[in-house]
Amino acid sequence: MLQLDVKTIYFLVGLFATTTGLVLFALSTTGRFDRWLKYWGISNIATGSGILLLTFRDIIPDFYSIVLANMLAIIGYYLLMATTQRLYHRRRIAVKPHLLFLGILTVLFILMRDADSYYAERTVLTALTCGFYAYCVAKSTLRIARKEDITSAYLVSGIFTVATVVFAMRAIAGLTHHLGGDSVFASGGVNMWTILLAAIIGPLWNMSMLLMIMERINRNWIGRALRDPLTSALNREGLKAAIENNSMRRQSDAHPVTALLLVDIDHFKQVNDKLGHAFGDQLLCTFADIVHHQLRSSDLFARQGGDEFVIILPASGEKEAQDVAERLQNSFAHATEKLKQDGLSITLSIGIAVAASDQIAHSLNSLMEQADSALYQSKHHGRNRITSAQAA
Repeated sequence: MLQLDVKTIYFLVGLFATTTGLVLFALSTTGRFDRWLKYWGISNIATGSGILLLTFRDIIPDFYSIVLANMLAIIGYYLLMATTQRLYHRRRIAVKPHLLFLGILTVLFILMRDADSYYAERTVLTALTCGFYAYCVAKSTLRIARKEDITSAYLVSGIFTVATVVFAMRAIAGLTHHLGGDSVFASGGVNMWTILLAAIIGPLWNMSMLLMIMERINRNWIGRALRDPLTSALNREGLKAAIENNSMRRQSDAHPVTALLLVDIDHFKQVNDKLGHAFGDQLLCTFADIVHHQLRSSDLFARQGGDEFVIILPASGEKEAQDVAERLQNSFAHATEKLKQDGLSITLSIGIAVAASDQIAHSLNSLMEQADSALYQSKHHGRNRITSAQAA
């Protein structure tokens, strides 16, 4: 019967991580993915290579099997953290503090490179550092799960939370000298359990990361199909899909009414004729930015076509809709103040309609007609007005 010792388990874990990293890195060279895939691949290669070097302890110089092995494993976790933070923030993280920290760690490992000494101290340093980076991954993926409603990101966050706990246990065991032996290949105590858990967690987090990223890509592609490419507002199909979404129904069910605003930019044709279509597009984007800053996360914003937009305010009545409309008019007037120098008075005409929340999905067309009639009254009575369907 085949029996695996600790060194063999380490070797298999390192081999799996390295192979996975090479596959991911190869995929990143196709140009179909963002840089995060390359970072993820390199992180696996670094961690796997470090673990593989570890298994050659007493065969190769201690510098390679201790200093380089530990630092490669730590750098792998750092790159994984950088990958997830880039996925969440979509910007680069501060590199210099981490490079300084990693440089200090390298010096410490060089000073403690004797294989027969400092085993517990090296274990504590590696466990604390990798545990910190695992915690950062768990935190970033939890934010992705909550902000973007990606189910698989909860799984990734859970797995890295477990990894954080495992590293914390290993660090405590090192501090209290309860690792179960005086070597990384000792077959008892906490040392044995942590490497077995690593053998399980490693493949799991790579598979869960892949699920999260594929779900995210799928959401992005669907989102692009349902959004106006110029303003990032929903298009007509996107508005319909959002209204039918369960999350909106849950919010609407708890409140009796929902308001709809139909907004039109006054004299928009004059802007295109006098300043050009490029400036007109810029004006539409300016309006969209104002709306995005004014609305709640539960509100819906869609472009009907041209310079006409729809805003749906769940759990809001006529008064709340009037308040939102006035804020939009004031903000837009401030943003277009300079256009008066060109003889253009660009304002907003708005029509408001209110309906029962539980009827929105079934009566959207009727509600749009009511708001359109109110908008017509705003236009007819001199523009730059807010008219309610109740008074139209």
